[in-house]
Amino acid sequence: MHFGKQFKEYREEYLRMKQLEAAYELKIDPAALSNYERSERGFPNDLLPVVKETFSIPDDYFLAMILGTPLKAVRDPNISQPVKAAEVQEKYMDSFIDRHRQLFEESPELREFVAIISQMTKKDRRNYLNSNKALLSLFLKYVKEQDTE
Repeated sequence: MHFGKQFKEYREEYLRMKQLEAAYELKIDPAALSNYERSERGFPNDLLPVVKETFSIPDDYFLAMILGTPLKAVRDPNISQPVKAAEVQEKYMDSFIDRHRQLFEESPELREFVAIISQMTKKDRRNYLNSNKALLSLFLKYVKEQDTE
């Protein structure tokens, strides 16, 4: 099955999403997604509908991904690639916000965090978030080690 490679193309070109974010959205290990995208392991059939729904993949693109048809073959020639990508990204972001709305509603700390980082320059925000992402990764590794002891 070609789905993994097709999904990688869709994720990178249309969603402009990193693999780690996609793995977290799918609630799977990032290494597993990497294996699926490199076709080292087949994409599990039970994960396919989750992928379609999570990333709001249009039916024609999803079918092409399953059949291994190049995604450029299903592109509407009347719609420019950047416009289609923006459309897909917007649809995904809307569904992402809807799925995580409750987290923002229940967590004043998260809202405060977002308000603070929204005041930073783009460069400072990127540096700050990357630093925090590294710290969070260490924290999650520590928690996982504690759970196995």
